[in-house]
Amino acid sequence: MPAPSTPATDPGARADQPAPMGLGTPWSRPGVTSFDLPSDGGGFRVLVARPEAPAPPGGYGILYAMDAGWTFGTLCDLERLCDKSRSGARDLPAVIVGLGWPTDSLIDFDRRGADLVGQAARGASRAATLALLAGQVIPRVEAALPVDPAHRMILGHSFGGAFALQARALCPGLFSHVATGSPSIWTDPEGIHAGARRAGGKLLITVGALEDPGAAEAAGEPVDRIARLRTRDMTGHARRFAQQAGATFRTFDGVGHGAVIPGFLGAAHAFLRC
Repeated sequence: MPAPSTPATDPGARADQPAPMGLGTPWSRPGVTSFDLPSDGGGFRVLVARPEAPAPPGGYGILYAMDAGWTFGTLCDLERLCDKSRSGARDLPAVIVGLGWPTDSLIDFDRRGADLVGQAARGASRAATLALLAGQVIPRVEAALPVDPAHRMILGHSFGGAFALQARALCPGLFSHVATGSPSIWTDPEGIHAGARRAGGKLLITVGALEDPGAAEAAGEPVDRIARLRTRDMTGHARRFAQQAGATFRTFDGVGHGAVIPGFLGAAHAFLRC
């Protein structure tokens, strides 16, 4: 995985790490607020970035980003760039909501598996995370900001992508748009594929071209990585799910599981406007 994008405030700004000598003080990202929610597994941190643009008559679009340490900062940058260039009513300003863990990076490697795909001994269950998102996070954020539920997206990469597909199936109609990057369907192939036709809405699935084991082998990727790709069949599962669900499927050339994240996020941010 690449280094996480913007944590609760700014990339690299850790509460327990002073700025290097001569380089000033820590900088916080304007317009971002956060709050913590308790859970049986140890709690979650929620970040909310509101656009500078006023809300349209129907409300803002909104994007709920799972495993936010890898995605929140880049999504905020994408939205800010759109904010500066908007010239017409067709471009929808969007609130960015990140759901992560109460750490400086928003990432907790010990809890990610349990909380998103049910793959660890400790931490909350995937079902508990979905209940917290649907029952606490969404009502709290959308009580405070005007939001258009016809442009409400859940987004995730890897484990977060698998979680988003499960949320689509288990809470049909809650999200108008679902975007998944390299979803880890291998963690529960039977259960996740079973939900492919269970819900409607607009669905985007993306992978990196080098997540295909043949392409990775041709590119000279390490042998152990190729073996892992064959075992997990990341690209095959994603393609089959997309076909079953009638989803938009996109492959990004020349990149693998981690390096695909920026391209995926750009595509997902645009997909919310569809």
